Amino acid sequence: ARAPARAVTTTARQIMQGKVVSTASSKTAVVMVERKVMHPLYKKTQTKSTKFHVHDEDETAQAGDIVRIGACRPHSKLKRFELIEVCAPSGCAPN
Repeated sequence: ARAPARAVTTTARQIMQGKVVSTASSKTAVVMVERKVMHPLYKKTQTKSTKFHVHDEDETAQAGDIVRIGACRPHSKLKRFELIEVCAPSGCAPN
């Protein structure tokens, strides 16, 4: 007898927004994601940042762009995210 078929489960993909700080490597962009964290003792809001190496297949991101990135399978030792879209190019002034 065969085992019963299992339902395919999908998990929510981690999506973040950040600013491109470097595009020096081929097909790779470094994106800095900032978040607000409250200090546990002093209750002051702090801005903390994390840099992620992002796979950019078409090399569309430029330094200074605001981009949206999502988690994916590992592309290399450091690249665990891929570029979803460029939200605001660096040459555009915010409205």
